[in-house]
Amino acid sequence: MCKFMVSTWTVIFLAGSPAMAQEQEAARALIERAIKAHGGAEALGRIHADKVLFKGTLVLQGHTTPFLAETIVQLPSQYKNVLEMNHNGDKHTIVHVVNGKNIYIALDGRALKPDPAQLAEIRNGLELERAKRLLPLLEDRSYQLAVLEPIQVNDRPAVGVRITGRGRKEMRLYFDKEYGLLVRAENRIDGGKGKGEIRQHFFFGDFKDIGGYKRPTKVRAYRDGKQIMEAELLDAKLLDKVDETEFAKP
Repeated sequence: MCKFMVSTWTVIFLAGSPAMAQEQEAARALIERAIKAHGGAEALGRIHADKVLFKGTLVLQGHTTPFLAETIVQLPSQYKNVLEMNHNGDKHTIVHVVNGKNIYIALDGRALKPDPAQLAEIRNGLELERAKRLLPLLEDRSYQLAVLEPIQVNDRPAVGVRITGRGRKEMRLYFDKEYGLLVRAENRIDGGKGKGEIRQHFFFGDFKDIGGYKRPTKVRAYRDGKQIMEAELLDAKLLDKVDETEFAKP
């Protein structure tokens, strides 16, 4: 049995009932298959940190805005995104940093005080990024997993896993039924100003093997069914360790 699987009795003890145990086992099997599809547990286990560069367009106030974004992730709790955009002829640089419990936002070199909705969105984004790495879903027992009803993603059948537990907002991952690749992810964020929760959808495609890890090179994002972003990967680097200065207050 794969080292990431656990015995039925252990799952029963953790999940509380045979039915829940079966759900966990079925969900874990889907994730194990996805891990193999993306390069295998050994390859994914080597990804402690990475740096990726994307270019694409954002939809802001009904206008399409080109951007270039560099993202550094060092799990479990460090993240940095530097986004340069040209909105209606004005160039801006937005920096988001997560360093453990600290979150910083800067616009054009000026520190901003994030509101609670922004803080929650950034933390939920890092939580989704961790889930997308797949291995943590099997290694961290605080995740509660369940199988979702199959759906169509990009006109192809896909199977899904619902992820909850430890105070997390629900996340969903969907994998191509034939190939096992992660093709869709969902999470929920606070809409702010009394709007309640907003559901975000991310679609992934055009997978390429980079350093033994098969990752998507094209991404689309939607909020409440409206597209807000489309991007393509320009570069990706696997890192042994990221210097702590990268996650300092901008």
